[in-house]
Formats: sequence, C-alpha cells, structure tokens
Amino acid sequence: MMGLALIGLHRFEDAELAAKKALRKNPIFMPAHRCLASALALQGRDADARAAASRLLELEPGYRISDWIIRSRQWRAGLLVEGLRRAGLPE
Repeated sequence: MMGLALIGLHRFEDAELAAKKALRKNPIFMPAHRCLASALALQGRDADARAAASRLLELEPGYRISDWIIRSRQWRAGLLVEGLRRAGLPE
C-alpha cells in the first residue's frame, strides 16, 4: 500500500490520506489500519492514533507488533513500527 511507502519517506500527512482513502474502499483492510495508526502517531496526534489502534484491535483482537513483523517479514519497517508503538499497539 502506498501509505506505507509514504511513512518511509516521512510524508506522514500523505500517508494518513492514503490510508483513509484505502479504508473508504475497504474498511477492513489491515495494512491501511496499521498505516493510519502509525501515521497519526508520527504526526503527534496521540488521541487520533490511539483511536485508530483501537479500531485495528477491534478487527484483529490478538494483534501484536512482533507477530506482524515476523509474519510479514517487515523487520526493516522501523519508522512504521515506531508509529505503531506510539499509537499504543501491543508489542
């Protein structure tokens, strides 16, 4: 998804917009939920980021950042993961 690449480029507002666009098309698209939570957190919008993280956890209650990293081989997604942590998602 484009939003993940935008996070890597430090274009957090654009990543937020890309994630929201993807979620309008498919409200259960997990990469967009991860992108949105991370992008909001990286913009310092803590309350919005936590709300996005809560929505992600509603869809996938057992979500863990570490499991996602292993499962998706995203070990180089440092900035995205930093945002996920700031958003309050469980390790």
